[in-house]
Amino acid sequence: MSFDASLGFAGPTATLRMTGTLDERGLPALHRLLEQAGARGVRQVRLEVAGLRSLGSAGARCLAFAHQQLPPGAEISLHGASPAVRESLHAAGLTTSVTDVEHSVALDDAA
Repeated sequence: MSFDASLGFAGPTATLRMTGTLDERGLPALHRLLEQAGARGVRQVRLEVAGLRSLGSAGARCLAFAHQQLPPGAEISLHGASPAVRESLHAAGLTTSVTDVEHSVALDDAA
């Protein structure tokens, strides 16, 4: 399954919807969208990932880089993540950078 992503804005929040399988081929599109969100100075990036089947380590690293580019205090929240996607983020060390909303705890608290 290929990767697809779209980005929308509402006030200080960017919503990034992702579907498919995020591997090396999808990284340029993801990176471009995350750069757009960072350039707008958003306070929150909402990741809608219910349709994301898997997230490779390179995709997780891209999210980590994006978090570093956001203004201080900005948050990344995860919505609709499968266990496989949550595990990929945990394995990549993003446990303190991304809040898993459905589980109401930071990913590192769930480990």
